[in-house]
Amino acid sequence: MGTGTQIVTLLAAGIAAAGGLLGPGSDVPAAAPPAALVIDAATARDGRDLVDDRLDGVDAEVRLPRTAAEARTNVRYFAEQGHRVVVAGPVAGAAAGATGVSAVHVPGVAGALKAAR
Repeated sequence: MGTGTQIVTLLAAGIAAAGGLLGPGSDVPAAAPPAALVIDAATARDGRDLVDDRLDGVDAEVRLPRTAAEARTNVRYFAEQGHRVVVAGPVAGAAAGATGVSAVHVPGVAGALKAAR
């Protein structure tokens, strides 16, 4: 067996062993699902600004529905995509309840930012 063949065999054995370590029953925690924030448009305002500046740098999908129909669509979409849904505001909160989506309910933008971490 040549050196090249030995290296390939060794690499294959290492990959197989690593695969066994990460298989079913592994203690390696699964990555947390990405966050999605659905915040009532009126709640996301900051004074005269239509969107609170703090939402610019958040590491999450953000939607600011203006109507109950938009909020229901946003909440369902993110839930179906496997996101952890965070809702803020009465319209977004009601949308989560109406669609049966298990969402984290928070008060306002500050609560949504904290829950997105």
